[in-house]
Amino acid sequence: MAGQPERIVIVGGGQAGGRLAQALVAAARPFSITLICREPHPPYQRPPLSKGVLLGTASLDDCLIWPPDDRAWKAVDLRLGVSATSIDREARRVHLEDGKSVAYDRLVLATGSRVRRLSVPGSDRGNIHCLRSVDQAQEIAKHFARGKRLMIVGGGFIGLEIAASARLRHLDITVVEASDRLLARVVPNRIASMLASRHRAEGVRLHMGAMVEEFETDVRGVAKAARLSSGEMLPCDLAVVGVGVAANVELAEAAGLATEVGVRVDASLRTSDPAIFACGDVATFWHPVFDRFVRVEAFQNAEDHARVIAGVLEGGEAVCDTVPFFWSDQYDLSLQIVGLPHLGSSTVTRQDNDGAVILFHLRADGRIVGATGLGTVGAIGRDIRLAQALIAARSYPDPAVLSDPGARLKTLLDRGTPDAPAFAVTHRSPRPAAPGL
Repeated sequence: MAGQPERIVIVGGGQAGGRLAQALVAAARPFSITLICREPHPPYQRPPLSKGVLLGTASLDDCLIWPPDDRAWKAVDLRLGVSATSIDREARRVHLEDGKSVAYDRLVLATGSRVRRLSVPGSDRGNIHCLRSVDQAQEIAKHFARGKRLMIVGGGFIGLEIAASARLRHLDITVVEASDRLLARVVPNRIASMLASRHRAEGVRLHMGAMVEEFETDVRGVAKAARLSSGEMLPCDLAVVGVGVAANVELAEAAGLATEVGVRVDASLRTSDPAIFACGDVATFWHPVFDRFVRVEAFQNAEDHARVIAGVLEGGEAVCDTVPFFWSDQYDLSLQIVGLPHLGSSTVTRQDNDGAVILFHLRADGRIVGATGLGTVGAIGRDIRLAQALIAARSYPDPAVLSDPGARLKTLLDRGTPDAPAFAVTHRSPRPAAPGL
């Protein structure tokens, strides 16, 4: 109706949805904002779940996206603890599981992703957990007691972060990973080996190339041991399963929207219906820097998507061209990844005297497309951010400068961006495996 604020409905109360609602409240033009969230809690950040929340040093209030004095608390119509069940695109209404419906002028799908379950006998026992929500983190934290035997199924980011946190509480930890190394689909072997060495040094046992085939239970129905594909039996008092996530595309698919692993959108995050957007983990979006569709599961990606959609809804022509950035903190180490390393066909290594390592990933023509670093934040943070800028500039950096820890990467930015490769690519190594984008 003329003169009325535009009705924006956001489905999903994670990082992208929560930050978008906050941005729209602060926008110059008025919006009527409804946020539909399946969880019973207001939007909160997930990175602290595997760290402070597990350790009991952070609460839900510490994780909330909106500060206590933020206008969003009063301006946003929060529908908590309810799921959207269908979208009527013709009527522009979202139907909810409680029988109600919400009208929209424009709709944003920020439905995120869900954990993949381990479907083996005994995996439904009460002491077998997943970690995706604050409630799950707080439940796991209740069992973090010295000497308890914790089994982590999956050697990915979430599993390794849980292992690092649990060691601070002196738990006895075993990680079971189906691949022959940690983070097999995400980081190069050198980085994975460094992380494995650190975890072993901290007392974590790593079982590679093995799968859990069954959890054996006691007379109370509690899982007490896991039988591996190797035949080995490993005792456990509790287990956390972290074997990946899947995008929540069902709502979009049922509405007839185009999907491709996630909900397919353009660089401005519009779906095949111009009145509907998608953002965060669920969005497979066109990235102009890499000239391809990508799906990125990362905190910073959710922040960037919220900013882009807010700009578009306000009438701008924003596009998501930010180079992806991801980090994982384990012990005193920071693993940082920028760009899309799996697009590289060679790597150039930079290592400093403190043992920090950065691998720069280059295409066959010498253009930089990614970087992976491991070390303390102070040792790698600056160069990782400069690598991000080089990727954004579509640069063809000199490998000799990249590999020299005494050389300043900023000099490569100061030179500008060549139209064609200016230097031969050296220091070749095997191509890292592609992540599930």
